[in-house]
Amino acid sequence: MPDNYITKIQGQEELHSGIYYEVDLSLPPIGEGGMGRVYKGFQVEQATGNKRPVAVKFLYEGLPASVLDRAIREASIKIKCENLVEMIAFVRVALPTPDGTVVEHYHVVSELLEGVMLHDLLNGKTTGPDGSPIAYAEELHDLYERDRNSFALEIVKKVLSGLMYLHDAGYVHRDIDPSNIMITSDHQIKLIDFGVAHKMEGNSTGPLLTHVGSFLGKGEYAAPELVLGDVTHQNSTTDIYAVGILMFLLLTGKLPFTGSLQDVMQMQREQKMPVQEIGNAQLRKIVGKATQKKQADRYQSAAEFRVALDAITGTFSSPRTEPAPQAVQASPTAVISTEETDAKDAQAPTQIVEEKTAKVSAKTKDKKEKGTTDQKKTVSANEQNKNFAKLATATTIIGLACGALLSYFLM
Repeated sequence: MPDNYITKIQGQEELHSGIYYEVDLSLPPIGEGGMGRVYKGFQVEQATGNKRPVAVKFLYEGLPASVLDRAIREASIKIKCENLVEMIAFVRVALPTPDGTVVEHYHVVSELLEGVMLHDLLNGKTTGPDGSPIAYAEELHDLYERDRNSFALEIVKKVLSGLMYLHDAGYVHRDIDPSNIMITSDHQIKLIDFGVAHKMEGNSTGPLLTHVGSFLGKGEYAAPELVLGDVTHQNSTTDIYAVGILMFLLLTGKLPFTGSLQDVMQMQREQKMPVQEIGNAQLRKIVGKATQKKQADRYQSAAEFRVALDAITGTFSSPRTEPAPQAVQASPTAVISTEETDAKDAQAPTQIVEEKTAKVSAKTKDKKEKGTTDQKKTVSANEQNKNFAKLATATTIIGLACGALLSYFLM
């Protein structure tokens, strides 16, 4: 391969750190969205030559300043967690043009993942972009067809684990749906795409990236305060509402509200959630609480939501025997504003992402529980969440064991 196909990316920060990124632009991109194209690349240590695979997003030229601000914000959310994307860097490179002027080029670097999006898995796809099978996706799809309740718990618990870390860092995701959840080849479930993530009030030091009165996200998963563009009140409960909608979809095979975007947004504000369509009474109650119209009536943290799920692990009497659900359609991230705004960077999901350990309350502890936590949790400012975390893995292990035994006897 000629060297001129290899592009070297190194800004001032990378120069001082002794690293650079290289990308083979002769290869096709691995993703493309509203902000740019994503290529497979490598992070290279200059001193040793060691290489680490990464995903490099080449941002389009001429993007509005607000979009660049959002890309910078996305790249700055550097949280180590198995259920969240690992963001690595925002790289600025100044290059001269033939006429002698200098043009800045921008790149967002994140970890490189191989896997299948949850949206595609729900439609029967269990292979990666290159057609190679993803073993974990095959396992999950088999579980989806046999026992939709257990499948929903598996997915939602991992998403909530990621949200615990994200919320503890002061961010609300605001764009949770199956197209932003990846099932990876290394047996992880990862929440990706921080493109419209918002720093919650009280933690923000940068500019407000979404104007009051504007809507960013996907209407089918949007909490009332997100629909209304009420930025001040968008917080962890906004994401909890979206996870409740996601859980409804995984349990029933369909969304609670459908129609035009405007109709769906009105339903999110005014119409009662049709939780009666969920067969299991305990799951029905949990989804109902997560999707309350009033924020104060929802679970107040991802940890509290997780506690409720762990309390019912292993109690299902039989797998679901309903017909397979209709194909799940991906919903585009929408931008609707009642005033002038540059927030028009709705981007398609890209292959980026990383897990939060389970958190659970002392109420679910059994005398026989002896499991240990499966990963270290970062120090949280929320003491209640720290208490929830201590016993999560023990309950999860017992629940999974019960689920496995139940599946064995029902085969």
